[in-house]
Parts: sequence; C-alpha cells; structure tokens
Amino acid sequence: MIPVYRIFWITLIVMAYAAVASAQTVFYVEKISETEYIKAEKESLRYNIIPADTIADNDIVSMVLKESQAKFERLDSASQQEIYSFVDSEGFVFNKQRLLYLPELKLYGFVIPNNPFDDSVWWFDAETGKYICSANCPTAINANGVYVSQVGYDCDWPLDLRFFRRDGNIIYEFESYKSYQYGEIIFWQEDSKLSPIFWHNNNMLYLKTYDHQLRGYVYLKIKVQQTVKEILENAMPNRAIRPAPKR
Repeated sequence: MIPVYRIFWITLIVMAYAAVASAQTVFYVEKISETEYIKAEKESLRYNIIPADTIADNDIVSMVLKESQAKFERLDSASQQEIYSFVDSEGFVFNKQRLLYLPELKLYGFVIPNNPFDDSVWWFDAETGKYICSANCPTAINANGVYVSQVGYDCDWPLDLRFFRRDGNIIYEFESYKSYQYGEIIFWQEDSKLSPIFWHNNNMLYLKTYDHQLRGYVYLKIKVQQTVKEILENAMPNRAIRPAPKR
C-alpha cells in the first residue's frame, strides 16, 4: 500500500506537470499615451541598471579580455572570418571598448557581433573572471537582474524580445515575446529625447515601436507575468533550467 503522503506528492507532481505542459508565456500588452510613458520614464531610474560608463584596469578585467581573446582564437577560421566581416577587422581588438560592466549584477560582458544586425555577449563573473556563458546582448536591464534583448533582422524587423536572468553561474532565457503587428523598438528619432525602452516596477517594460495596423508610432506597456513553469522551477529544489547556449 502506498503511504498517503506519497500519493499526495505524486498527485501534486502530475497536476503540476500537466499545468506546465499547457502553460503559455503570459504577457499583458497595453498601448498607452505619450503622457503616461513620459511619467513612467521619470520614475524609472531606480528600476533600471545601466552599464558603467568607465571600467577600471584591474586583474579581473585583464583576465576577462585574455579569456575572450582565447575563446575567439579557439573558434574555427570560418567563424572568425564571419565576425571580421561584420566589423572592421583592424578595429576588432580585445580591449575595454568592447566590454560591458554591470557592477550591480557582478558581470563583465565581451560583445561579439552575431551578424550585421545583432550582437551577443560572452558573460564573465566580475569577482572571479570566470566565463559564464554566451547570450543575447542586453537592451534594457532591471534592478532584479532580468534583462531584455531585441533580436535583430536584416529587414522588416518584428518586435522580437528575449528575456534573460542570472541564476548563480548561469544566465538563461526564460521568456520570449514576438509580434508582427509591431516593429522593432524605435531607438532613435531626431525629435525625441525619451528613452526608447525601460523597465518600471521591475516586471513592467515600456517601449516605443511602430504599429503596422495603425501605420504609426505607439507606446507600449508590457507586463511580464510569471508562468506556471517558472513558479514550479523556482519552488522545487535542484530545478532544471534552460541555460543560454554556450559558444
């Protein structure tokens, strides 16, 4: 006879995994006015992490740059030439100009071009200099360590967002949102001084984009809702998570 407590846990696990199987990524997307967008931006400073303007010379930085160069040299010649084709090969040097430093998250990142429209980052622990993984280049980072990246395309970019977070010695993608109704994030407009994308209240993402149905620019507020899968993974010991692919 199976003990009652085992029956309880077996039932709970079966129900949980059934929920996970049917769970979908939940986003609440809302068009908002420019006035609301401006108000949120004024309050957004404490919710966002900005890469450091300057990076001091130290042993960890030297270690990160040395390992980045070693990783690049371990790539096959075709991959190296592909990267050189995206940038000026003479200007592609392993120095601090290609580094990101996020002191709040204790991360250094060496930026590598994926293609002419997109970059990836080799992430390193800022305390040890140890390589963590490769992941998409961040577009906006919130104070809880979650960052979002806009995926690049050669033309007709949809709004294609990938969401990442750090958990110990890995950085992994945990959500994604893609819409062909909206175009890429509007990073530059001559007549606008507003930030094109920022976090507010940690799980609320604000951005400016182009609405193909309305044929005009719009402001969006996107709430990143925790899914059933995330709740289960964060609640269970030794949880299995999907790390960003190593390169």
